[in-house]
Amino acid sequence: MAQTMTVPGIVSSKARWFAVGAGVLIAIAGSAGLGMLFAIYPLILIVGVVLQPRFPRAGRGLMCAGALLISFWTFDIAVMMVLEKGSDPASVWVGIVVSVLLVVLLDVAIVREEIRLRRAARRPSA
Repeated sequence: MAQTMTVPGIVSSKARWFAVGAGVLIAIAGSAGLGMLFAIYPLILIVGVVLQPRFPRAGRGLMCAGALLISFWTFDIAVMMVLEKGSDPASVWVGIVVSVLLVVLLDVAIVREEIRLRRAARRPSA
């Protein structure tokens, strides 16, 4: 039976792929609604994911910074859209809810990985 080796300080590939997928979807949705400059925030997250295996600290820092920026703008914009577009069709509401849920899931995944990595760093090596 083959064992998978986890390298200390490296975010799991499953979490990295989820972050890339979420970042791409958020970049597309945000750019469609707010213009191409919105894609800068998810791009920070994606660059962090790409750099993370080679530069663990810098990559994790960029991942967390990108997720923080995405969270701030998504929740801020979602609240403003809900206040502004009270009687819009259901498709607008579905888009808002899906965007917010995707960002929440992304934040949960990154926080779980950070907790796992910090616990692993505190364990004494055998």
